[in-house]
Amino acid sequence: MPTYKFEQFNAEITDPIVTVNEDAIIIHASTTEISLEVTLETSDAKLYGVRLNNIAASNLNYEGSTNLLNKAIEGLSQYIVES
Repeated sequence: MPTYKFEQFNAEITDPIVTVNEDAIIIHASTTEISLEVTLETSDAKLYGVRLNNIAASNLNYEGSTNLLNKAIEGLSQYIVES
């Protein structure tokens, strides 16, 4: 059960539901990276919106929502709080 901490929020976010805004993907062609907008929803219905930048991509083709969610989880890994 991951817990995330972001500088802009005064909270630790534990085991959220992660949703990616598929219409807000930013492609950085020169570096083969993407930026994603994600929403983290907690069990008490709090919503946190974050932009994940500089996520490495093996190619810049859209490969479906499952692949996009996997990329978001990869981007979120830098915000995991060690317990």
